[in-house]
Amino acid sequence: MSDADTIAAIATATGVGGVGIIRLSGPAAVSIAEAAIDRRLEDRRVCVGWVCDLTGRRVDRVLAFAMRGPRSFTGEDVAELHGHGGAVNLDALLGVVLERGARVAEPGEFTRRAVSNGKLDLARAEALLDVVHAGGERAWRIAQANLAGRLGAVALAVERRLHGVLADIEGRIDFPEDELDLEDRVQLDAELAAVTAACERLVGGFRYGKAATQGVVVALVGRVNVGKSSLLNALVGRERALVASAPGTTRDYLEVCDVWDGISVTLVDTAGTRPTDDPVEQRGIELGERRVAVADVVVVVNDGEGSWDDGARFDARRLVVRSKADLGGSDSRGLVTSAVTGMGVDELRRAVLGVAGVAEREGSEDAVVTTARQHRHAVASRDACVAAAFARANGKPGELVAVELRTAADALAAIRGEEVGERVLDAVFARFCIGK
Repeated sequence: MSDADTIAAIATATGVGGVGIIRLSGPAAVSIAEAAIDRRLEDRRVCVGWVCDLTGRRVDRVLAFAMRGPRSFTGEDVAELHGHGGAVNLDALLGVVLERGARVAEPGEFTRRAVSNGKLDLARAEALLDVVHAGGERAWRIAQANLAGRLGAVALAVERRLHGVLADIEGRIDFPEDELDLEDRVQLDAELAAVTAACERLVGGFRYGKAATQGVVVALVGRVNVGKSSLLNALVGRERALVASAPGTTRDYLEVCDVWDGISVTLVDTAGTRPTDDPVEQRGIELGERRVAVADVVVVVNDGEGSWDDGARFDARRLVVRSKADLGGSDSRGLVTSAVTGMGVDELRRAVLGVAGVAEREGSEDAVVTTARQHRHAVASRDACVAAAFARANGKPGELVAVELRTAADALAAIRGEEVGERVLDAVFARFCIGK
């Protein structure tokens, strides 16, 4: 890839639609668009014209406009052609600008150029992807907040406080005769503790951010015929899983997507466990176990009959349920539910979100870390702050403390995309679609 190239792509979905957009960015973006419609484009003024190919054949009547850099999304000259939707029509429009010298953009290349030209930091670029893929209202709200710069602003503010602590430490290295008095030492240690706590808040928010933006996977497990499929149907409010009195109805796992309180939830109904010689049923159980292994929450379903499964093997991920309460029985261990009457179903939804770590953060104004990359740097910053505080408490030389503080500050800067390297950028933007 080269910033000297002019790139082009279809910037809207290519299925049936009323409008489709061809986006261009680069040094020849405006001149290519002008040649395509045979009209001069004034900056930020919409123009109507026919797009024609090199033979003069009319392709489509479009709205066209230019946004000359640096006042554009990418910071470069940008032009857009707004034509009619449809895959064939958009391919034809794209072909016109490609034959005039543009090349097809790589995935995420428009946004990557925006980052390279200082129009976005990397955290905002990742938030842009989260906006596009938001599966629920909470994911959308978090993404919009980070796109507006919340996460980057918090990371930068903590980084600046770290630099203040670092300046005090390094000042003592350069001028050891100017030793801090007791009050100043206490104040410095308190500031380092506050910065460490701020980094810890970023780390702690990842569980919520990941669940809100990527959704929660909930697996229902238990013996055959304990009511897992009936409970799934009750949770989503419609008949999605086949229910029958005969045990072993679910032979393979079944996935159903829903949205609870603004959170995207994927429910997984697994095959009931029991001793069996049927290779098909055995394979279904194995596939379900693989899906359970990566679930965020495991709902262990018991019907009050037979042995009780407390789900201890799933540790903190588990939520134990007693189903079929409408049939009676006195066993009230776990959350009591009935798929027939709806008893406990709302409580179960709330409990699932609680186990997933998303219930308590609703309405929080804290900056939220949403990607593994951001989380990794937040952890590195927190750990370096802890190491710096430990070194100070144990009388280690100021040089060692300064090294840890610089590591912490660099990690916070990396959240915003400072000095992350091309390989990291390649990994981030590979998740983007072409045209974004």
